[in-house]
Amino acid sequence: MMPNTKCPWMLLFLFWIGCSHASKQETLIVGCQDIDYYPHYNFNLADDKGYAWAVLEAFSKQSGHQFEYRAYPIKRLQRELADGNIAFVYPDNAGWQSLHQKIDYHKLLSEPLITASSGTIVLEKREFNPIEKFSSLAVPHGFTPEHWLEVIAQKRLHLLEVDTPIAALNLVLKDRVDGADIESHVARHLLAQSGQQSKVRLAKSLPHGPVTFHLSTIKRRDVIEQLNAFIASNQALMTQLRAEYQL
Repeated sequence: MMPNTKCPWMLLFLFWIGCSHASKQETLIVGCQDIDYYPHYNFNLADDKGYAWAVLEAFSKQSGHQFEYRAYPIKRLQRELADGNIAFVYPDNAGWQSLHQKIDYHKLLSEPLITASSGTIVLEKREFNPIEKFSSLAVPHGFTPEHWLEVIAQKRLHLLEVDTPIAALNLVLKDRVDGADIESHVARHLLAQSGQQSKVRLAKSLPHGPVTFHLSTIKRRDVIEQLNAFIASNQALMTQLRAEYQL
């Protein structure tokens, strides 16, 4: 009987096909807020996009998933997720208000990538003013000032939406609003660029508290589960990254 000389070549061919298929990694699109919220995130930057990007890139290297980051207006993110144009949204939070409650029902959120410090930034002269003297709050368009929701519901607060976090802070600096709902590390970073950080304070007598930032999805629950396992088993790395980004 003649030896089957085709088998080794066939095996090599199938092995090559398998390797070629494995090398074509799926690109998963992460929809991100189209704002400068550095050091937490600024996905419009070319290189270092902030802490959240550093965490997701570390997860990417370990898991093999490839991420592409696309910045969208905040109020458009959930619709892009529902339409299947993106696989994930970052940041997301179960407590944030959404125009798409049906979407919220089907979403899965990851474990927190970080717990941020939500607060009210005011001029130095207003630092210790009681809440009764507070009447106007600037927020970036699409933000949910969750620690102020009760006051807003009582119609005791004028909410002014602006395009960017720095625009909200500038209204505070010009004394056109009583305060701005901006994460404290972000406010410090933005105001340091113009040398005006000493003019404002985080008013601890006003609503403030922790807020968690999550990655959310509708369809890729498998990746969320993998990310949760990555976060749980890489706490030292998470601590290191928070220190590097001064968070």
